[in-house]
Amino acid sequence: MSDPAYRSWASEKDMEQAFADYGEAITNQVSRASYSSHRRDFSDLTNDLSGRPGLRQQDFDWFRPDSRVPTNPKEVIGYARHSYRRIGLIRNSIDLMGDFACQGVRLAHRNKRVENFYKDWFNRIDGQAVSERLCNLLFREANVVIKSKTAKINAKKRLEMQRAVASPDMQPIGGDIQYGKNEIPWKYNFLDPMLVEVIGGPLASLTDKTKYAIKVPPTYGMHMSKMTNNPNIEMQKILSEIPKELKRAISENKPIPLDPDKTFVYYYKKDDWQAWADPMTYACFRDLMLYEKLKLADQAALDGAISKIRVWKLGSLDHKLAPTQAASSALESILGANVQGGTKDIIWGPDIELLETSTDIQSFLGEEKYRPTLMAIYAALGIPPTLTGTFGASGTTNNFISLKTLTERLNYVRGIVINFWEEQIKVVQKSMGFRYPAVVEFDYMNLEDPASVMNILLSMADRNILSDEYLQRYIKANPDMETRRTNTENNRKDEKVSPFHQADQDFQMKKITLQTGLTSPSEVGLELNEKKRGEDSVLSIRSKDAKQRQRNQGGVQGRPQENADTGQRGRPKNSTDSGPRQERTFKPALKASIQTWARNAQYKISEFMNPGILEQYTKGSMRSLTSEEFENAEEVKFNILMNLQPFADLTLENMGQAMTKAFTQTHTRQCKDWIDDTSSSLDRKLSIDEIRNIRAAFYADFYVSK
Repeated sequence: MSDPAYRSWASEKDMEQAFADYGEAITNQVSRASYSSHRRDFSDLTNDLSGRPGLRQQDFDWFRPDSRVPTNPKEVIGYARHSYRRIGLIRNSIDLMGDFACQGVRLAHRNKRVENFYKDWFNRIDGQAVSERLCNLLFREANVVIKSKTAKINAKKRLEMQRAVASPDMQPIGGDIQYGKNEIPWKYNFLDPMLVEVIGGPLASLTDKTKYAIKVPPTYGMHMSKMTNNPNIEMQKILSEIPKELKRAISENKPIPLDPDKTFVYYYKKDDWQAWADPMTYACFRDLMLYEKLKLADQAALDGAISKIRVWKLGSLDHKLAPTQAASSALESILGANVQGGTKDIIWGPDIELLETSTDIQSFLGEEKYRPTLMAIYAALGIPPTLTGTFGASGTTNNFISLKTLTERLNYVRGIVINFWEEQIKVVQKSMGFRYPAVVEFDYMNLEDPASVMNILLSMADRNILSDEYLQRYIKANPDMETRRTNTENNRKDEKVSPFHQADQDFQMKKITLQTGLTSPSEVGLELNEKKRGEDSVLSIRSKDAKQRQRNQGGVQGRPQENADTGQRGRPKNSTDSGPRQERTFKPALKASIQTWARNAQYKISEFMNPGILEQYTKGSMRSLTSEEFENAEEVKFNILMNLQPFADLTLENMGQAMTKAFTQTHTRQCKDWIDDTSSSLDRKLSIDEIRNIRAAFYADFYVSK
């Protein structure tokens, strides 16, 4: 028979014994509680010291193993995967970072034809999806294992891919083979890092190249055994496609070595001595556990709110009323009949009382108790809550430091993605025999004000710092389609009028020539009123200033001095020759001599033209001109050159006469074709000196062939 739960007394002696038993029970209970702490020793404590132990995290983990933070690398990866699947905050944050990191990934090449091949290959292997999975897994689990499969490309299929037409029917090559000619990666499989083992374990960090093997779960062997005994044709077909080496490894439960040439492993900030990297969420595992417990507490509170306890008391000890079976049965019948719920009226006497528990649920539920935990999670992830649109979005500012931290993490993962694709591009380049590799590009990560960033990009494109194609891709437009559309629109009669487009280009060119001071208003078709007395033109002012500078310097070397009688340079005005003038015979010059003269002439023309051009556009230097303004100015200079005869004196008079002649638009277009062909052959944009050399060659070719 067990001991009674309580002791009573009828005398003082029995009372003393009852309290003595109570004191002994309390002492034993405290002693047992002292040893409940994990691995504590209080043998050295004296009687006057407290032996109450403090609670450490290892003590908490000892009694609650389910709440323990995992330390095994594979268990850590597993819990990170669990958090991504079960906790919406983690999933939303990781998906957001992954999408930002791989936004707009694409391949570009200096040769358009080769670029078409790379783009078509990138689309066929679904490069965008591969990049997104790589970024997502790096943020989620920090360990990514990729295995590639290859395909053979013949000459016909290569031509089709360069033209970016219909997809060829190519099958991936199975087996462990070396990369050969016309063999390129064609498919990528992401392997579960929890099934991949490092060959050599910790000793692998001492080797030059780490090797990996995949450990097939025992369930694979069970499935293969069932398929072997299954007479279904489809099952047997699948079984026949599995390599013999793989079948043997599955049946013997041995790790399968992975081909090092076709296996790519990437980590998110792994130390060299680690076999596997720690996931980004590892630092907030305890906070995630606490977050789930808080949600469980809310769930339990809601369950308690709808599951109240009610106590019906029949009778009264104070009034010496004891219920009978009849009263108990009557109340039971009344309560049992109210199965539909709702209001129930009971007619009873004074000997009934209802006790009902109540919970202040509204004081327990709410987001305030989540705030410290959620802010700790956001701090570990390194993202501001505003970007997720969840907790704290209304009360958190989008500060620079938070965005800078996020941007650096995104750029770090982008670097890993670039390294991966550069390795694959090298394989394609070597296999296909391309001279230059493709380049990996991304969209600009716009985490700031979109309007200000767009203005900056437009200004850079206007100054030829950015290409139109990059700008079109930034706004999610198709560059090829937009090129066709703009070419169609440029054929219309009405030209665009904007700061970057002139309504009347011929008028603007005439305006430039007039501004330089080399032509008169009537020569450009402008009628003026009579000049006021004492008024000088810009050219006259420049000429007087130049003469004054020469007088101050005592004349210019290499030019005739002023006539002592007339004060003019050279032969007096309207004077006749003293004898017969020797006729000048023109000897055919070599093409190289004409080209050399034309090249030097362009610099002389620019020297005379640039001041007027800058004054026309109100700019301080030629570098500050827009691309269209600069091209218009260069076109005017080229037309002056084409209207000059070879070896002509580059005087103001000769250049002014050349400017009054009709613009040679045909020559301009032909020379532009030369420039475009050269730029395409070199696969780059030409410098201004290179363009002038081509114009000099065009000038020489034109006058020699005349």
